[in-house]
Amino acid sequence: MKQLLFAAGLMLLGLFSCKQNTPNTRQAGMFRGGQQPDLTRFEEEIKAFEEADQQSMPPADAILFVGSSSIRMWPSPDSAFAPLPVIQRGFGGATIPEVLHYADRIVWKYQPRVIVFYCGENDIAEGTDLTVVFQNFKKLVGQMEEKLPNAQLIVLSAKPSPARWELWKDFEKFNYMMQQFASQRENVLYLNIGPTLLDSTGKPDKSLFVEDMLHMNRKGYARWERVLKPVLQDVYQKSAVQ
Repeated sequence: MKQLLFAAGLMLLGLFSCKQNTPNTRQAGMFRGGQQPDLTRFEEEIKAFEEADQQSMPPADAILFVGSSSIRMWPSPDSAFAPLPVIQRGFGGATIPEVLHYADRIVWKYQPRVIVFYCGENDIAEGTDLTVVFQNFKKLVGQMEEKLPNAQLIVLSAKPSPARWELWKDFEKFNYMMQQFASQRENVLYLNIGPTLLDSTGKPDKSLFVEDMLHMNRKGYARWERVLKPVLQDVYQKSAVQ
């Protein structure tokens, strides 16, 4: 009898240990398998922004472009959206947790009137669960509402690209989540900008991308600018009278 009870105890202990050691990948943040994220991999880029600010601090009440490489590689947005005042703060291949990590240094301190945000694509490409990516997005919005209660957020949809076309269904799901969330908030505007990059067959137009087929060329950004500029002008003007 004692032997049976001892064996049963070992079985229960084994089951409990397995449950405790199973990685919770749904809460893993931006890396697969529960790995701890390194949020400082783009520290040198952030320091470069700070050094530029020391030389010439951007004006308050501007339009802040922030996010991943689709923001970082935008050619001369200050000229493209003139005469609107623009600050460009895209960095590396940023994920949403990284934007959150650096927000004190590259977002809130500028006191922008409008924020144009593009991020989340890399998170999904790195294997982060969609629900986690969306929770991180909502956390960013929550912090913005706390730090900049009068600011307006324009969220650009995740883009279709030849290099990540196999992920497009996941991107569409994320876009839908952001769209529904934005529809419930007066200070958040979701802009579905992806269709500007599709050809007549509904697939990414390769002529709009650079060699890596992931990042856009000047023609691709021109498509975005034609859609975004009138929206920015309207939002920026309306936010001035609030």
